[in-house]
Amino acid sequence: MMRRVSYFILALLLILVVLVLGLQVGSFDTGIATVFNAFMHYNPADTTQFAILHLRLPRLVLALVVGASLAFCGYLMQAMVNNGLADPYLLGTAAGASLGAVVVFFGFVPIAVAGFYLPPVFALAGAFLVTLVVVLLGYRKGQIIPSQLLLGGIALSSLVTAIVGLLTFLSDSEGKLKSVIFWSMGSFERASWNLVPYPTVALAVALVVFAFYQKQLNVLLLGEERAQALGIRVAQTRWVILGTVSVVTGFAVATSGPIGFVGLIIPHITRGLLGTTGRSNLLFCAFVGGLFMLLCDLLSRIIYPPAGLPIGIITSFFGVPFFVYLLFRKNYNFRG
Repeated sequence: MMRRVSYFILALLLILVVLVLGLQVGSFDTGIATVFNAFMHYNPADTTQFAILHLRLPRLVLALVVGASLAFCGYLMQAMVNNGLADPYLLGTAAGASLGAVVVFFGFVPIAVAGFYLPPVFALAGAFLVTLVVVLLGYRKGQIIPSQLLLGGIALSSLVTAIVGLLTFLSDSEGKLKSVIFWSMGSFERASWNLVPYPTVALAVALVVFAFYQKQLNVLLLGEERAQALGIRVAQTRWVILGTVSVVTGFAVATSGPIGFVGLIIPHITRGLLGTTGRSNLLFCAFVGGLFMLLCDLLSRIIYPPAGLPIGIITSFFGVPFFVYLLFRKNYNFRG
């Protein structure tokens, strides 16, 4: 128990440290005293303070929430299919969200209606639609077959990615093209306080919902047959997971673009630290995912200031070696 508490405290402290460091990095460096003064004595006419509170801070908060969301969804997906290689991107959920957002960014529909920002709405619709098709492909005899679900997700994700590529190729607007290409590699450049509530509310609701599903998730790791023998409604639990992953991933991708490997790496770190069936695993996984994304964002801005490299590039440098490591382990499920 004390070990878990100490890990949570350490994660929180590291998040605070990285947040403070992130607020000091940008087109112009600022000291910690300037950051503190911006919070305590905010002056909207001061451009430095404005940049800290309305440019850097929303970017960092969005990175924290998106990282937490993707890690959370990765944990759910790995539990659902009992496979350590699973994450939302393998099911095509992220690709569907990307397609929905790109439709808006390329001007097929207005980017906002009555002041309401539409990319998250269309991203959510795309995530739902693609996930639904994948589920239908993996549905046999009244049950979801995990292996068919993963294969269908990979195939449909490739198709949707090709459609996004075709739309990008046919675009006749150089400005929109550059914007979409940069966004498609994952970026928090569009971050603003108007965007932050979308993924934040989705993640908060999901965390509350799965506070009541932790037992079912732990039993699912034993395999479908054992879970059913222990009285778990496997099909119902999987539908709840799929719906939740669609919503949370949809909002995360709409606000930041597709960022890979977070949902693959962080659940393994969580289980390594807290054990496979810890009660607080989901919450801790979200914390570590947020911390990881903050670190990646900070690293991207240090390497290529002030805007930073696309986040997807940074996460891939961490994710690909980790994926290869998992392949060499040759044991992807969690059965004891």
